[in-house]
Formats: sequence, C-alpha cells, structure tokens
Amino acid sequence: MTLVITKFDDTDNNNVTFDYSKFDYFFDDATFPTDVATDFDDVLLEIGAGFSVTRQTTTEDTTGKTTAVSDSSFNIYAYIVDITKKDRQVHEMGLAVPGNRILYLKPVYTITSAGVDTEYVVKEGDIFTDRNDYSWKVITIIHEPYISGTQIYKKVVVQNIGLAGSP
Repeated sequence: MTLVITKFDDTDNNNVTFDYSKFDYFFDDATFPTDVATDFDDVLLEIGAGFSVTRQTTTEDTTGKTTAVSDSSFNIYAYIVDITKKDRQVHEMGLAVPGNRILYLKPVYTITSAGVDTEYVVKEGDIFTDRNDYSWKVITIIHEPYISGTQIYKKVVVQNIGLAGSP
C-alpha cells in the first residue's frame, strides 16, 4: 500500500505544486485491510496455541424452561497472555481478577470439512480448552478493531475454570 498525494506538474517551469489541502490523497492499493488480517493470522500461527472451543446450546420449551443442553465443538488457534498493568481499562472494569487472561483471536475461523466451509465466530460464554486441559470461559469481548470495514482481530477476557494456570 502506498499513500499518493495529489500533485500538479508544471513541466514548463520545472515546478511541482502540491495541492493546498492535506486531504488530497488516495491509496493506490486496496489490499491493506486484507494484508493486515493475513499478517495477524501469521502471527497467531507462529506464536499462538491450539484450543478446542466448546459451545453450549440450550433448547427451551414454550414456557422458557430449558429442556436440553447440547455441546458443539471446533478447533482454533489463538494467543493467550497474562493481564498486565498496560491493560488499565481491564483493571478499571473489575475484570482483572486471579484466573483471568487476555486472548487474541481471529474474527472468523473457517473450517473446511469434506469440501464444505463452515464459519465459526467466538462468542461470550464459549469455553476454550488448551493443550494442558485447562478450561477458559470467554467473559467479555473488549476490543474488535476494524480497518476500512474489515475486522482484524478480537481481544477477549477469559476466566480460568478451576483457577489453574496455563503456559
């Protein structure tokens, strides 16, 4: 991606004149949002870890009583880190308690099985299981940055179920 500033050539006098407005520019490549998403995906593949995600779905009768609970699961990769002092907003929200961590995720995970693509979006309440069989529940989604209408990643707070650690 390159930033191109509008300019007017005056070749007769050997002058180049730039417009007076700082808003006279355009990007010559429209792939920047896709490139950023691909770069984030590469970072997750390099330093992230694999997780199994379990989502519980409840079935209710006409009165609102839960009649059945079913589990569905899929595998993803993400990056989990401890909550640090840099996460001041998380601390102020009261979410920085023992057993909580920050998890960075892709906005959508596409899994292909038998030639059919299925898209999964992580939601609050999903349960992650890491390589050490520790379970983490998504408490809240705290950040979902966009670039030119394309979501790049999700930053979520997860709470350890059982308060055991994970590397």
